[in-house]
Amino acid sequence: MRSLFLSFLFLTLFSHAFAADTTLIMFGRGMYPGDDSTYANLKASGFTTIMLSSFYIKANGDVYSGDDNKNPIIHDGKYVGSKEWLKRVASLKKKSTSVTRIEILLEGRWFNQPPNTFDYIKDWTEGTKKFPGIVTGTGPNSTLYKINKVFKDVIGADAICIDDESVYDSPSIIKLGAMVSKMNMHMTLCPFKTVPYWKEVIEGSQKGLIDAIYLQCYDGGARTTPGPWVKNAATTIPVYPIFLCRGAFSTCATNHNSKTPEEIKALMKSFKVEYPALKGGAIWQMADIIGYVKRGCAVQDPTSGSATTVVEFLSQLKNSLKEGL
Repeated sequence: MRSLFLSFLFLTLFSHAFAADTTLIMFGRGMYPGDDSTYANLKASGFTTIMLSSFYIKANGDVYSGDDNKNPIIHDGKYVGSKEWLKRVASLKKKSTSVTRIEILLEGRWFNQPPNTFDYIKDWTEGTKKFPGIVTGTGPNSTLYKINKVFKDVIGADAICIDDESVYDSPSIIKLGAMVSKMNMHMTLCPFKTVPYWKEVIEGSQKGLIDAIYLQCYDGGARTTPGPWVKNAATTIPVYPIFLCRGAFSTCATNHNSKTPEEIKALMKSFKVEYPALKGGAIWQMADIIGYVKRGCAVQDPTSGSATTVVEFLSQLKNSLKEGL
């Protein structure tokens, strides 16, 4: 009887330790202002980190959600967005829930697009420069400080995530990170190429500030895998691969290297071999999960998967990440 009890205790502790060590990230495009059912589904999903995405800084210091390009969420350093959204975001960590962390994804521009976010961060972190309506630098009165204060104090973010795909100016991101650290927040990175830039950011940042790296393993990063990336970046910061699920880009078929749950599971297994420290993964994005179900992809294209509800698809994707470990 004693041996059975000890075996049970060991298995219980092991399962709890595994759960605590496993980080599962859901990128949340399509969730502003969202609806109650989506947030309730996420709380019960098993995902531990919700990445509120994507957010863009404009030339006047306003911040916009990628889900609404007409109405800012931050204006003149104050929150002016949806109050219902704030309630939904706040609900994510309330019992019962699997969610333990909330992040804000800052996105910039792509090739030949107008400047935003990281162009402005590059300009505004330099305190000696002058721009109409902008307080430069990273002090408490600066435009960037006030934006991040809203992220932390009003929205409740634990970290900001850097998804820079064009500017690649490490000194300004290092300065931004130093400001974020003083506000008792973390900074995370979302790369897919240009390893030397990200390495500069890591090496120039205060130890402990950057506590996660979310590696894009789809589209432009389709050939990127964690093992070589970690080796080239020479970092011990945990790296989590991001997978594009089926339903992405408004199609049930494979597009931009989107994957089925079974394909994600297989890739996680191979990534675990090349990178034994792997302890989780991420899915881009909630809007595609909802779109997959609405389009009836399981019937329209059975090779894409079998999920017919959002809850079922979330469960399959969660399991594909966990079982791959």
